[in-house]
Amino acid sequence: MKRGGFLKRKTPQHVKGHSDTATIKAEIQNLVRDIVIKRDGGCIFRNSYDVSSCNGFTKSYPPRLILQADRLITRANTATYADTRLIVCVCKGHHGWKKWHEREYNTLVKEMIGSEHAKLWERCEQDSWRPKRTSAMDWQFSLQL
Repeated sequence: MKRGGFLKRKTPQHVKGHSDTATIKAEIQNLVRDIVIKRDGGCIFRNSYDVSSCNGFTKSYPPRLILQADRLITRANTATYADTRLIVCVCKGHHGWKKWHEREYNTLVKEMIGSEHAKLWERCEQDSWRPKRTSAMDWQFSLQL
C-alpha cells in the first residue's frame, strides 16, 4: 500500500441539499443572519473587556469584519431554528474562540442577552433532546412569519 499523498474521492461531495426543505432552510438562515446583525449592530463582544478584541477580517480592501450569526441552541433543534432570541451576532474571531472556551463564552453571553432570554435558553436546552418532526410545509410556514 502506498503511503503519502491525498485520498481521492470517486464521487463528488454535495455540500448543500437540493430539496425544497433545504432551500427553505437556507433562505431562513440568510434572513435570520441579516436580522441578528442589524439588531445587535455588530459583534456583541465589541465593547467587552472580558475577551480579546474582534478579529476575522476579509482580505479585500478595505478589510471588513466578518460577522456571523451564532446559534445558542444547535440548528438540529428545529423548534428553535428560526428563533432570533436564541441567536447572537459575533465576529469570526469570537465565533472560533467559542470552540475552545465554551463555558466562559456561554457565561458572558447569558449576561449580555438579559435574564429573560437566558431563561428561555435554559428551557430550550432542557427540551432540545426531544426530537420534533418537520416537513417542508412547516418550514414554509415559519418563513412567512
